[in-house]
Amino acid sequence: MDFRLLVPAAMVWAVTACGLLAPAGVGVGIAIVSAVVAAAGAVGTRRLGWGAVGLVVVGAGLAAACATSLALRQEARADHPLAHVSGKATVVMTLRSDPTPIGPTGQGRIRARVDVEQIGNQRVSTAPADLRGTAQGWLGLLPGQRVIVVVKVRPPPPRTLLVVSLTAQSPKLVGEPPAYQAVAGSIRQRLQLVAARGLAPDAAGLLPGLVLGDESGLDEELRDDFRAAGLSHLTAVSGANFAIVCGAALLIVRSVGVPPRAAAVVGLVVIVGFVMLVRPTPSVLRAALMGAVGVLALFASRRSQSLPALGAAVIGGLLWWPELALQPGFALSVAATCAIVLWAPRLRDRLRAWRCPTGLAEVIAMAVTAQVVTAPIVVLVTGQLSVVGIVANLLVAPVVAIISVVGTVAALIGALGPPDGVGAGIAELLVRALGPEMWWMIWCAQTLGGPGWASVEVFG
Repeated sequence: MDFRLLVPAAMVWAVTACGLLAPAGVGVGIAIVSAVVAAAGAVGTRRLGWGAVGLVVVGAGLAAACATSLALRQEARADHPLAHVSGKATVVMTLRSDPTPIGPTGQGRIRARVDVEQIGNQRVSTAPADLRGTAQGWLGLLPGQRVIVVVKVRPPPPRTLLVVSLTAQSPKLVGEPPAYQAVAGSIRQRLQLVAARGLAPDAAGLLPGLVLGDESGLDEELRDDFRAAGLSHLTAVSGANFAIVCGAALLIVRSVGVPPRAAAVVGLVVIVGFVMLVRPTPSVLRAALMGAVGVLALFASRRSQSLPALGAAVIGGLLWWPELALQPGFALSVAATCAIVLWAPRLRDRLRAWRCPTGLAEVIAMAVTAQVVTAPIVVLVTGQLSVVGIVANLLVAPVVAIISVVGTVAALIGALGPPDGVGAGIAELLVRALGPEMWWMIWCAQTLGGPGWASVEVFG
């Protein structure tokens, strides 16, 4: 196994986390120290050789670049005109995420990520901000839509690169979303429609979450059961979603004789298209990176190629979206992917030696390694441990891939034509065919996650 790129990845991760947690001056200091270490290492290669200090040079150089980039972003955030606005202002902004309901049901509050482009009549450089407001006027808007709205400006959330937090009134539309966002929104809405026609209410609210990460219709009680059973990762877009969908596409094209390089291009196109479908938010892009690594681990001729790919994904993700360094979801994705690459094949081989069928051995190995490695992170973040998590993930693992692939196909076909057309009819048949799988997943979540002892408090 090739571990060399994991060391620079760990250094970039640590530097980014320190830069977000510490004052801006600390990041500048880290950048200077890292640059000095990289320069000294480069000089030392003449005497000691690249093999002895090359890893130090690469790691310190990446750390210096990361710290410098982060310090520049923090300085730009502090100097932005929006950061000096107090009270209310009229702004023009572009939505970067779907307005998502928050808080208790019935309060009618939403949250979204936005980019502010104009304050009053003054054009400004794009400023990322956190938006909260009443659901009226916001729900149903798509990412990429431009609006004008009166907002109350507040300080930004800590440990982020957001410029401000905004509390908004009802917006006025001043632009249409990009075509790809409109198409993605239509696909998501049509999947909700055909799911409501073909499934029971609980399953109809769950299916869009399992397929596209759309949790807007998910029942709160069922959500709690999934969380207690250790299955909540299934209702959000994860690296597993990308690996399953992309893996299925690659298996199809490889089975008809497509060369490996052309198949890799197909896989890239599928990942990009899926990102557009489920929204290109930082969490989705993080999942796409991890999913690409998982697909590489599945199809690479040498398993050792997977760890350098994982290291590159971590470095690229953190350089582009530094806030990932403090997001539990990023840590969970990296830990699960690393466990699957390192230990799942060994456990699979051991199970096969015990005469376990190959397919079942793969499922058990991936579920057990991912659950065991991520459990400590979940405990640190939530203070709770799901005592049934491994069992629940093993039980639902056989139907997860079926639901993901068939559900994605149904979403794409269902968007063709009118709501009562042939496409919607075929999609409804596909969704109805998922009824037993959906029933099984819900039954496992309610049976294992329903009892009070399913999740125990570790930290009071």
